[in-house]
Amino acid sequence: MSEDARVGVFVCRCGSNIGGFVDVPEVVECAKALKDVVFAEEGKWSCSVDYLAHMQECVKEHNLNRVVIASCTPRTHEPLFKRTVREAGLNPYLLEFVSIREQVSWVHMDDREAATEKAKDLVKMGVAKARLLEEGEEIRLPVKTDSLIIGGGIAGMTAALSLADQGFNVTIVEREARLGGLLNKIGRVWNNGSEFPADELVKARAERLYNHPHIKVYTNAAIDTIEGYIGNYKVTVKSNGSIEAFDASTVIVATGMQEIEPVGQYGYGDDARVVTQLDLEGLLKNNALDNVKDAVVINCVNSMNESRGCCNIGCGISVKNAVALKGLNQDIHVHILYRDLCMVKDERGNVERAKRAGIKFIRFPDDRYPEVSRENDRLAVKVYDVLLAREFSIPADLLVLTTGFQGDSSVEQIKGQLKVSANAEGFFQEAHIKLGPLDFPADGIFLCGGARSPKNIREACEEAIGAGMRASIPMKRGYIEAEGIVADIDPGACNGCGLCAKNCPYGAIRMADEKPTVVKALCKGCGLCAADCPTNTITIIHYSDEQILAQIEAALEERPEEKIIGFVCHWCCLGAADMAGVSRLQYPPHGRLIRVMCSARVASQFVLSAFELGAAGVLVGGCEFPTCHYIVGNYKAENRMERVKKTLARKGYDPERLWVLWCSAADGPKFANTMREMVKRLNLK
Repeated sequence: MSEDARVGVFVCRCGSNIGGFVDVPEVVECAKALKDVVFAEEGKWSCSVDYLAHMQECVKEHNLNRVVIASCTPRTHEPLFKRTVREAGLNPYLLEFVSIREQVSWVHMDDREAATEKAKDLVKMGVAKARLLEEGEEIRLPVKTDSLIIGGGIAGMTAALSLADQGFNVTIVEREARLGGLLNKIGRVWNNGSEFPADELVKARAERLYNHPHIKVYTNAAIDTIEGYIGNYKVTVKSNGSIEAFDASTVIVATGMQEIEPVGQYGYGDDARVVTQLDLEGLLKNNALDNVKDAVVINCVNSMNESRGCCNIGCGISVKNAVALKGLNQDIHVHILYRDLCMVKDERGNVERAKRAGIKFIRFPDDRYPEVSRENDRLAVKVYDVLLAREFSIPADLLVLTTGFQGDSSVEQIKGQLKVSANAEGFFQEAHIKLGPLDFPADGIFLCGGARSPKNIREACEEAIGAGMRASIPMKRGYIEAEGIVADIDPGACNGCGLCAKNCPYGAIRMADEKPTVVKALCKGCGLCAADCPTNTITIIHYSDEQILAQIEAALEERPEEKIIGFVCHWCCLGAADMAGVSRLQYPPHGRLIRVMCSARVASQFVLSAFELGAAGVLVGGCEFPTCHYIVGNYKAENRMERVKKTLARKGYDPERLWVLWCSAADGPKFANTMREMVKRLNLK
């Protein structure tokens, strides 16, 4: 923008949430004294309807062309304030958001003076960036009415019907010869208090799919290629030896999950009497359980340990199949050995049903799993009962292991094709566990069911309907407005090296006539290209080099030797900082956080600048490995920071003053502990 900056600062008291621990009037007075600030005031509840209307009046009355909001986390409230300033006639990209609740008042409750000084610094940093903001615009893309669904299990079939019943055209691709997924291996299912054969459910859904005028089904098929973006995906499918091509506007991933084979555990794989729950489903389905008198179920195999959390559905499965065993033969003795029964309210009645059927439950301690031996050609299970404080030895003709789950084997291929992330357990990574649980960060791609995490039938179907609703929104509207945080390349200054095109995780930069161009519909604004550009010719809208460097300078203008500059990714590390705030985890007030969309945006010059200006330390925080909302951003950032440490050493700075932190959005304690440890190691007071 060519006009002079006229910045308005709105500092929220948020009742006692901020005002109880920060001297808000003092922060407002500090803001008034900053360059180009023409208006600043305190708001009691800035997100209230009345105050939002008042804010719009202030924008117009004072002719504001930049706005800084100092309140809570931008991860929840930034969209609200963007809409507010837009309705006041101001471009929403001229808004800067500052978190003085999660990052200040809630985490420095015992030191009002230090909290106030930190809030003043954050506002100063926000104003410094706001003065340099440029107008941006959402990218409007046309979206047609065709959807691709990858996976034909219960979630994929339900999502397909949800969309097709609204009149959208659906193509479903299933790699097996028949639809149904895991349900084809299951005998009976429990749902909402009723019990029925799984085959009947599969048959009913499959018939609806094959007879639906808006659905095309490929079986024995696999995605060969997917290129494009929302509204313009080009898909090729290999099916029964041939290749077919079609277009899709949206994609739903419903690839399901698979049981983890407990090879080598309790004799599984060596003794036919040791089976998994899925094996047992097949035996029950085929009535292949003759001569079983004593059955023992061991829960939490390959779950609830250091590498995996609760499998979510194992307890319910173990109870269901135990009841099925008793239904097969009432004389079978069945014991369920468990650490904890993690079941939703609707499933608790099944436990009482199992007890009435004569099934015995024994709870064992977390650090003392059952032991299995062989006695007189029979299995014997030794278990310590926590409730009775004694050990039992239980004979078994059948030992059933309730093992954990992992993502489908197709995940690696599909995540590469769609440019999305998966976690260490092979489940796809959603955009945000609360704010976007069925969305990927890339527009137009959604997920549901076992592709996301272990699910029972009801949960998978509910998520599938939700994913169908999410996919239907842009198709019903006919367009989508993608966020305007994208890369912009100055062709005149570019040397045509092609590094940006080579490294872009989304393939959003294409070389033409030895010069790169940005396909803005594909660009997600991660900033990897700008951080690595050798000629500094790439700008990321709203996160330019100049804007970030201005924040660093503002933060370190006074007493830099007492401060830690933190560059935190919007999705995970900022989320962890927010979680520390929500949890009221107290840590020292030395940190000054600068938000970037991805840790890959943190250029070497940002870190060097912070140290040159006297910072005590620098923290670079991003997503926990192996996931990243920008696919490989954390890997690229980690490699770059290793190089920066070598540069720091050559320049005479202690490289140990540069820290990196990889965490999930739920890792509030990890973030708080890191800040405490940094302050301790840097000898800050």
